[in-house]
Amino acid sequence: MGVSLAGLVEVVKAALVEDVNAALVAARDGVPSAAQYERAVRDAVADYGRRNAMQGITTLSIVSGTASYDLPSDFVKVIRLESVTNVDGVIISDEGLVPVSATYEERWMVQGLTMTFWPTPTYTLSRDLWYVARHVLDTDAEYPNMTEEDAGVLMLKAQVLALTLQANAVAGNAWKYAIGDESVDKTGQVKALREQAGFLEGEYQKAVKAAVGAVGVRARYDWQGY
Repeated sequence: MGVSLAGLVEVVKAALVEDVNAALVAARDGVPSAAQYERAVRDAVADYGRRNAMQGITTLSIVSGTASYDLPSDFVKVIRLESVTNVDGVIISDEGLVPVSATYEERWMVQGLTMTFWPTPTYTLSRDLWYVARHVLDTDAEYPNMTEEDAGVLMLKAQVLALTLQANAVAGNAWKYAIGDESVDKTGQVKALREQAGFLEGEYQKAVKAAVGAVGVRARYDWQGY
């Protein structure tokens, strides 16, 4: 079972409770709004996904005479596409041997979620595609492949984004003045919000590093991955 978008939003809201010591404040004067809370979560999910990428695999059913194919909704970029077997100018396809030029060279490009081959395939063949994947919402508004551990890390980033929104909003009304011995300073809240956002950003960076692992001990993949 995955993690719901609504649940993540509620976690961010709960974290931004009024706490003088932590310099956190709940939504004030409409900031963050409901839409801004959700945007903060979505942006945090995207940022975490770029830093700690997942691997996906799909099968492309190549059909003779068709050049373009739809890619999965969670596709980011290609890791590896299973090659066709071209032996002495013959491709071994699902329907038998397909003669091609001995110098036949297949190329492809990806635009959005569409992969296009040229020259247009003259063979029919199922080919596995390994790719970098991202978290996408399913029909139940859940991230099906997200773990609770992932959610705990990216929630730090969501709080950073929400606090930054608040700091920017407060900054527009921040002021200070002094009349004789009397002084009023409304800029302290902005500083506190930004300091807390900076602290949480540092915690997020450390948590991501721990989740990804040291470069020297990352998993190594064979021809089926990256």
